[in-house]
Order: sequence, then C-alpha cells, then structure tokens
Amino acid sequence: MRRSADIAGFWDILSWPARHIRWKIIAPYALLTIVLAAAGTYIATRLVAGSLEERFNNQLAEAARVASDSVVRRERQHLEVVRGVAFTEGVPGATVSGSTTELALLIQPLAANNGAELVEVLNARGERVFGARLADPEALRYVSLSDADDRASWSIVSNVLDGRSDTLGDKFAQIVQTTEGYALYTAGPIYDDGRLVGVVLVGSLLDSFLPVAKGEALADVTIYDFDGMPLTTTFATAGSEEEANLTPSEAALAEFGTPTAVREAKTLFGRDFDLLYGELVVRDQVVGLYSVALPSSFILNASAATRWQMGILFTVAVAAVLITGWLLARGLTRPLLKLVAAARAVAAGDLSVRSAVRTRDEIGVLASSFDSMTERLQRQHLSTIRALTSAIDARDPYTAGHSVRVGQLAVEIGAALGLPKSQLQHLEIGGYLHDVGKIGVRDAVLLKPSALTPEEHRIIQDHPRVGLDILAPVEPAPEVAEFVGAHHEKLGGDGYPNHLRSQDLSMIARIATVADIYDALTTDRPYRAAMSPEQALEILRREAAAGSLDPQVVTTFSGLVSRWEKRRRTDPTLKGFHLQDSPREKAA
Repeated sequence: MRRSADIAGFWDILSWPARHIRWKIIAPYALLTIVLAAAGTYIATRLVAGSLEERFNNQLAEAARVASDSVVRRERQHLEVVRGVAFTEGVPGATVSGSTTELALLIQPLAANNGAELVEVLNARGERVFGARLADPEALRYVSLSDADDRASWSIVSNVLDGRSDTLGDKFAQIVQTTEGYALYTAGPIYDDGRLVGVVLVGSLLDSFLPVAKGEALADVTIYDFDGMPLTTTFATAGSEEEANLTPSEAALAEFGTPTAVREAKTLFGRDFDLLYGELVVRDQVVGLYSVALPSSFILNASAATRWQMGILFTVAVAAVLITGWLLARGLTRPLLKLVAAARAVAAGDLSVRSAVRTRDEIGVLASSFDSMTERLQRQHLSTIRALTSAIDARDPYTAGHSVRVGQLAVEIGAALGLPKSQLQHLEIGGYLHDVGKIGVRDAVLLKPSALTPEEHRIIQDHPRVGLDILAPVEPAPEVAEFVGAHHEKLGGDGYPNHLRSQDLSMIARIATVADIYDALTTDRPYRAAMSPEQALEILRREAAAGSLDPQVVTTFSGLVSRWEKRRRTDPTLKGFHLQDSPREKAA
C-alpha cells in the first residue's frame, strides 16, 4: 500500500508541469528550442570541423606539391649551370688538359651568378679535374673539394660517359651520398668538336636546400632512400632514434607507385602529425621518396574550441529564447492564475476574495464577470444568513439585532488585530450564526419568565453544540464552526459547552467570546438594564486579568469601542428593539 502511494506520488510529481497552463505553453516551445539548438550546435560543429579537416587535407596536398616543385626547381637551376659550364668556351680544352686553375677561372663566376652550391668537372675517365663548394653564400666564396669519392661509380656519371640519353636528353639527376652529406646532383656531358671529353656535375646538399622547401611548403619535409630510410629532414629536434620514427610503415611503402596518395598519422617528437608521402620525381626519374608533415593537433584543438564556442553561443541563445518565452508565458498566464486562485478560494468558501485582474483581453472580461458574480453571491449569502439571524433573534425580543452586532463587532476587532480578509468574512458569518442553536431550545425554556432550573440552564448552555449540529449538513468553514461552537468558551476552561482551555482556542474563538459578552452586557435584559460601555469594558478587563479572556483581544477592543458605539447608534442595521418589562431567561 505504501509502495503504491509512493509510485502515485512519483507520477504526480512528473505530471505536475502538465497540469499548469504556463508549462503547457512553454514546454513545447522550450523542447523545440532545445532540439533546434542541439541540432544547430551539432551541425555547425560538424560543418566547422569538416571545413577544418578539408582545409587541412588541401593544405597537406598543397604542401606536398610545393615541396616536390621546390626540388624540381632546384634541379632546373642545376641544369642551367650544367649547360652554362658545358658551353663555356675554354672549358672543354681545360678539361682535356686537366687545368684546374683555368677551370676555376671559367666556372666559378658562372656558378656564383646562379648560386650553385657544388660544381665539379670530371674527365672522360670519370676522374675529377675540378671541384668547388660554396663556403660563404654572402661573399660568394668557393673552396676546393678535397674528398676522394669515386664519382665514376655514380649512375648519372656512367650514363653520361656511356653517351646515354632519355626522352628529356642527355642530362641526368640523382641523390647521392658524399663526404659533405646527401646531395642532389645533375650531370651533363662536355663535348669538344663532337667528342665527349668530360662530365659537368652541379649539386646541392639536401641539408642546405630542404629548409627552403620547408619555408615554401609551410610543412616539415623529409627525404628518404628507396627503402624508406630518412636521409635528411627539417624536423629541428630530430635525432638518430627520432629519425627512425620517420620511416614509413610497411603498409605505406607498399602503396608507393599507386595512384592513391599515401598518408599516415604518426606521433613524432611528442606531437601528432599527418604525413603525406610521395615519389621524388626529377627529369621523369624517381630519385627518392619524400614526405611532408603537418601537425594534426590543431584540428582537434580548433574543433574542440569551436564546439565549446558554438555550445556557449547556442546555450546563451537558448537561455535568451527560454527566458523570453517564460516571460511571455508568465505575462499571459499571470492574470489567468490569479483568476484560478480566486476561483479556488471561492470554492473553499471565501466569498470575499476577488481576482483583481484588470486587463482588456478575454481574460479580463472573464475575471470581471467572475468578480461580479462572486460579489453578488456574497451579498446573497450574507442576506440569507441575516434573514436567518433575524428569524432567530425575533424569538427573543431582548436579543433583537444581537447576532448582527456580534458579527460586525467581531469583524471590527479582527481588522484591528490585522487578520486577513478571508478571516474577517468568517468572523462576520460566524457572528451572524453563533446563536442558531437557540432554534433547538423550547420557548418554554428560552422565554421562561422565572429563574431557570439546573436542567433548563444545561439546555440553554447546550445551544452552541445544537448550532453545530444544525450547520453540519451545509459544511460551514472551520472558522465559522469554531465561532458557533466556542463563543461561550473561556481561556481558563470555565466556559461551555466543552470547557475548552486556552491551548484549544484559536483567535476566532477568543474574538467571538469578547464580542458576544460585550454586546450582551450593553443590551437590556429582563433582570438588569444595559450597562454603559465603560462598565462593560471594566468587566472585560477583569476577566482578562483573571485569565478568562484574551488580554490582547480586550486591549485591541478597548481602542475601538468609542468608534463602535458611534456606529451602533447611527447604523440602523445594528439597532434592536427592547421590551423593558418582558421577563425572560437570564443571560446564557
């Protein structure tokens, strides 16, 4: 049973927003906004990430093209120097004679003008006759090559000496290893009257021109041999062990020569890179392999940054939209909620409440109609109760107007004590009906001219309980019922019919007792004349001091008694009629 109640309570909590019109307005609107914002964030992030990735791919491909073109351009510079040297007058004769000095005078100015780094001349036997290296690019100063490497073993040299040629002519290019380092060389023949007399070699060290290629490609460049071993690279922190990590994987090497671009992701020197491999083609010949590398981490960082930026942007936008929607829904539903609250209060018995909605739309018309209806119901309700009160008081001429005065006096006291308007309404109705139980008292007892017997006195004292029984079928408000049932109770427990004490008596009952006693004391009775307000107040103060009445209520009433008496004298609805000599029961 407990579990069922818990489940019901859980579903009640879940369904709570659906029971309120404000949520019915805002929920679909908010849900749609959130869905659109989430979709927009996802799409925008994907588009940005896709755009970044596409740009990265294009940049990587462009870097590979630029790096390859940079090598080709360097080879073309070599070719220009090779042709210039081969066709310079005096070079063939100096080559045949082996005049190193003459070759230096003829070749070095031409090499310097073209920025050639390595220039060599071999005779017809493949022996070096002249060799120079650019030692100072600023001063264009050359020094002699002193290495003893066998140039005749190079394929480009043997091709020239053998008189071979290809579709592009009799010039050849190759990457070779020298004592200076790996270098790209271009070789061409030297003829003297149609007779091959030597070979011109023009080269550039890879370590020298690869940084230029990096600057042009905006990517790190690595050149490999045909087995995929790195020959040189532009990675500044590369060491022997780190250079080994640059080696293409077997899967990548297997794809060389296919139309598909060979690409590989690697972690190098603590960073993530994407490498694009290619064959280094010079003069339609593959002279080696190469790769360009770009850091890929920026894509992830840019994508993450974009995701956060778009997320924040859309979150702010969603918040702004939801707040705007909430304010609009709140503005639209606030008058309606006030009307609902007023309707609930009226349904609970508080006919004094008004919606206080003053708008010019349909809700305002509905609220105005509701307020008018409630006001009319309240007047009819009070008129009906007053009519019943008059019927009750008419049985006893000495109590004519008593119930109305008690009700109005209770309202005056309650207002002075700061009770809410709904409580004041209950005080008024309770005062009107407080003696309804006297309907159940026989006239023989109620109007008995002589002293009452103990039994008759008990019957009179039972009229609050009888009043509650009479009102039970109409289910009066709890405050009204308490007024009717406890208007003769006192704080010390010496009241009737239930002898309640202070802890059992609310402010409604305490006000009821003071209002009833004061009106009874200031009204003529068959056994005494009406007391003056001062005499009645003195009795109330003594009772309060003795603990029978609430001191706060008595003190508050003392401050408004003069105003009340003035109203009592001038308000015809509060006046009763008195039969001075008609005997009746003592004050009950």
